[in-house]
Order: sequence, then C-alpha cells, then structure tokens
Amino acid sequence: MILQPLFDRFLEGTPLSVMTRALLENVLRPEPLDEIFERLAVKQYTKELLFSSVVHMMALVATGIHKSPRSVYFAHTDWFPVCLRMSMRTPRH
Repeated sequence: MILQPLFDRFLEGTPLSVMTRALLENVLRPEPLDEIFERLAVKQYTKELLFSSVVHMMALVATGIHKSPRSVYFAHTDWFPVCLRMSMRTPRH
C-alpha cells in the first residue's frame, strides 16, 4: 500500500483511535445499513429518506458533533432530500 508508512505513523501514535475510525467507517457504510433496513423492515419503507441518512444524523448527535438532529439538518441540508418535519417524524404503526 502506498500510504502504509503514513498509516503506520498514525497507528504508532494513536492506535486505538485509528482502529476505531476504521471499524466505524466500515460498519456504518450507507449501503449495508440500507440493505439491512430493506430486508428487515416490516411496516417501515424507504421513499426518499434513506435509513443510512438517519443513522448518520443520529451518530453526529450521539458523538456530540451536533447538539440535535435539527442542527445536523440545517448544517447539511444537501444530505436530506426531505423537509425537516419529515426527517424527524416518528412513523405510525
């Protein structure tokens, strides 16, 4: 790998953060999340807002990068093809 020396340098300095980032980037990729949702959803469905977008939004809130889903929405309106009201709506069963 071309960037191996650079990667090794970061790994030596902060191995836990590098491994955590690699793990999260792999586990939270949009495609597998959306596929799992499509496979397991019973009453829910995907129309415009993808499950992976909601996961991404909530991850930014859970990690303290944003204080609320509303702040994520307004900081990244291009990520959400729906209005704020629809992105925050609780589905009815």
